[in-house]
Amino acid sequence: MNARYHLILANGQNKTSDIQYCKYNPNTRKYEVTYQGGKTYSYNYNSIEWVKDPETLNPALAHVSHEGREFFNVHGIFVFHARREDYWHICFGDGSERTYEKRNLKITMSCLREAEAQNRLDYLRQLAGINELKSDDGEVLLQKQYEKIKFVDQESAMAVYLNPSVHHTQAYPKSNLIFPFGGNASQFKAVEAALENQISMIQGPPGTGKTQTILNIIANLLAANKRVLVVSNNNSATANVLEKLTSPKYAMDFLVAPLGNSANKRAFVANQTGNYPDLSGWAMDAQRQTESRNRIQTLSSELSATFSKQERLSKARIELASLFTEMHYFEEFCKETGRSNLPIKPRRQLKSDRLMQLWQECYAFSEKERSISLWFKLKSVFFYGISDWDFFSSGLPSIISLLQGLFYQSRKEELSSEIAALEAHLAQVHVREKMDELTRLSMDYLRAKLFKRYGTHAAREQFSDKDLWKRASDVSAEYPIVLSTTFSSRSCLKNVVYDYLIMDEASQVDVATGAMALSCARNAVIVGDLKQLPNIVTSEMKARSDAVFTSFHLPRGYSFSENSFLNSICSILQDVPQTLLREHYRCHPKIIGFCNEKFYGNELIIMTQDHGEQDTLALIETNAGNHRRDHINQRQIDVMVEDALPLLEGTPDEEVGIVAPYKDQVAEIEKQLGSSKMEVHTVHKFQGREKDTIVLTTVDDVATDFSDNPYLLNVAVSRARKRLFLVVSGNEQPADSNIGDLISYIRYNNYQVIQSEVYSVFDLLYQQYTQTRIAFLKKHTHVSQYDSENLMYGAICDLLQKRPHLSLNVIFYYSLNMLIRDPHLLNDEECRYAMNTATHVDFLIYNRISKVPVLAIEVDGFHFHKPGTAQYERDRMKDNILKLYDIPLLRFATNGSGEIEKIAAALDNYCTLKKGAER
Repeated sequence: MNARYHLILANGQNKTSDIQYCKYNPNTRKYEVTYQGGKTYSYNYNSIEWVKDPETLNPALAHVSHEGREFFNVHGIFVFHARREDYWHICFGDGSERTYEKRNLKITMSCLREAEAQNRLDYLRQLAGINELKSDDGEVLLQKQYEKIKFVDQESAMAVYLNPSVHHTQAYPKSNLIFPFGGNASQFKAVEAALENQISMIQGPPGTGKTQTILNIIANLLAANKRVLVVSNNNSATANVLEKLTSPKYAMDFLVAPLGNSANKRAFVANQTGNYPDLSGWAMDAQRQTESRNRIQTLSSELSATFSKQERLSKARIELASLFTEMHYFEEFCKETGRSNLPIKPRRQLKSDRLMQLWQECYAFSEKERSISLWFKLKSVFFYGISDWDFFSSGLPSIISLLQGLFYQSRKEELSSEIAALEAHLAQVHVREKMDELTRLSMDYLRAKLFKRYGTHAAREQFSDKDLWKRASDVSAEYPIVLSTTFSSRSCLKNVVYDYLIMDEASQVDVATGAMALSCARNAVIVGDLKQLPNIVTSEMKARSDAVFTSFHLPRGYSFSENSFLNSICSILQDVPQTLLREHYRCHPKIIGFCNEKFYGNELIIMTQDHGEQDTLALIETNAGNHRRDHINQRQIDVMVEDALPLLEGTPDEEVGIVAPYKDQVAEIEKQLGSSKMEVHTVHKFQGREKDTIVLTTVDDVATDFSDNPYLLNVAVSRARKRLFLVVSGNEQPADSNIGDLISYIRYNNYQVIQSEVYSVFDLLYQQYTQTRIAFLKKHTHVSQYDSENLMYGAICDLLQKRPHLSLNVIFYYSLNMLIRDPHLLNDEECRYAMNTATHVDFLIYNRISKVPVLAIEVDGFHFHKPGTAQYERDRMKDNILKLYDIPLLRFATNGSGEIEKIAAALDNYCTLKKGAER
């Protein structure tokens, strides 16, 4: 019988090919089976299972192997669903056919049998067809790669990307990890996420140890006998991995095949050696391996417990440094306003939170326009240890200033004590020694695993260039670490499916190239930084890719022009675990502090220390004027040569990098510097590099969309390890610009804030004040009066969290007399009102970089603030005062509506606001 359309099981045995004819006899209720030899036998009804109408599969959508041998040249697959088992009848191109029990086959299905996945692959193919990279004969290279993709394993990472609604990422059991390259809290989490999930993401800001994390992931894969493909947009990132593994300290380059383009392949083939290195020193018996593994787990747990203290130590150091800066400005405030900043001397040490409570209670007297009561003075003696009654005769403005000064002193002592205690604790637990032991034991354990695999052989097989595609699987088995560019991921070894793909610099990879790389592996680790420069999309490519995108009905995450591959993964696979590498080790705290505040929402933990260096940040301005010609600014070059570079005396030229947004400026600087060994590059070319000193020339007289690009500025600043010099034009920059924020940041940290009529905000003082104020209001009888303010505070915080690019914070109840530097614009009545300690704005939104006020918000109870009341007149006075000092104001009545929308609109229009403090 034709085995393509019939399956006959006699007593559970497949007899289809032996049977000539089969018929059921209803009279005898038996099957009459005639075999090829002509003999006929009768079978009981239950002894025969006759399956018809099999499921027909497209051979291109299934890869089948039997007993380790993969089937090729398959022309037809017919699947019979029997009662106990499925049977696959396979037809080959040479005319032969055979039926197999499914359980005896290894079957890999393609996700392209799903219309959604096929549609998205068709979209990617069309994108590949318009790719700008071509061969010498004009062939589109990426398109050529996509034409070879006829099959996408439904268990592969690409299947998840093409159709995430059907193919969900797999999770794997926890495993005992090793860390032969060291690590920290977030790196431990990143390695764990990579080994426990089919797809994971690592966000790696500058100086946070991306390469170290990648190496630890590779080490764990090697220990588990897995194969890994490491790719990046260019060879620099993979070169870092190769450099580490090649170093004498690790000596693991014999495991690596640096492939990719033709030149790399030729070099690999030519540089093979016929022997393994001597690995005899790597041997370790089974008992020692078990002991090492147990000790590694113990050390990992102990170190994880200390990471939080290291994090707190770093944050405390940064807070203390910021506190000193803020104290400088507070002392200036006290001098200018004539208020005393001499600390009172309580009978016992007051903690900063207790001082905040005392401040709140004093503030309550101001609100009620009452003098401080005798009861409060007595309570101050017993609860706060303040027995100097002359303190209370100073007047509330001076009292509050004294409390603020005392807060600074107390907080400084608290932080200093905390830092000393943390340093002592960390020294006692021997963190460095434990990390060194963990690293050593992990490396020994990994080497023992590698010795078992490689150490018992002397001769090593050498592969030819043809073997890279004829025996690709053998090559990857011998060299379990393959390095390549992302573009060449499929072509470096033909048809190899790796256990893991690690894609570095994914923010510089386009959607089509990144997706193609996913087809090479079952699991993927996507590494990059959304805050750094994305892949460049030309205007022509944008127009062509947008035309392709609109012809398909796809989520925006697949758009070529709107997304790097890293963005695309974040958008399409939102449930994929993401780990932010938080610990920063490269830059001086004041340098990376700008990037941390401006771009990373203060999520980075700065592990470097500020030792009080005086030349960390420098701002060099030209005279105001129109100096740029095309993309060259000769005036900036002049001041750089004459004013900036002389400050670098004693610094080797090799440790200085000069960075500009435009290649024309780079070329002109190189020309004028002549034989200098200082490296001069565009920001794009400096990404991934670092120097002790970076000199950044902005070129534009006034910041433009290109030179003010936040990704560009983040990369430029974070290249500098020890010093950052910013060369800019002396023209006024837009108040909302990123370059303007950097200028303000440098001035603020160098105590060079230009004097204006509005004070900068005292961050640390009022951040703690805000929380204490809210807690104070909740404890008092008239708290219901402030419910609307508490709700508004939460809503404002939510709005700011959704707009991290604006670099804004909010303060609750900010005193007007702490905001106005010089009241000369006010008449006598306005001056008395503004300088009253009870006068405040309910909410003040400010730029956390420049400390400049951006928007004041008032919440008005309907009855208390209605026209005709004394409060209504005071409100109008406050409105006029804020207007005089160019501080925008939004005022909301509690019976109104649309407050959130109006605040959101004001924040979104922040770019057009003109702030007096930026004049």
